[in-house]
Amino acid sequence: MGQGMYFRIDESFRKYRMIFWANLSRLNNLLIIVNITMFFLSGLVAQGYYYTFYSIGCFAFVAMLIILPAPFIGRLWFYLLNLLIEFIGIYFLIASIIYWVRAGGQLSA
Repeated sequence: MGQGMYFRIDESFRKYRMIFWANLSRLNNLLIIVNITMFFLSGLVAQGYYYTFYSIGCFAFVAMLIILPAPFIGRLWFYLLNLLIEFIGIYFLIASIIYWVRAGGQLSA
């Protein structure tokens, strides 16, 4: 049963992989813009908070893996690896937002 289920998921991924990669790329770009806008322009990074760098690092790594002409681009495991790294970056982004809200959410001029 497990082997048949993986086969169906893999076939579905192969059929719609361009849609999946395009959506991951759009999400990645949006999260980079949100991260830069919220934390670099607010001055929170200058106060010694580093989760923002971890988040942007994860997003940048995914962006590089998306644009490189890798022979693995059609593989489900490669997409899931990129998705996992993206979720790690989202974790750090959410942790940064929680820290920012607890710190008062003030913008420095």
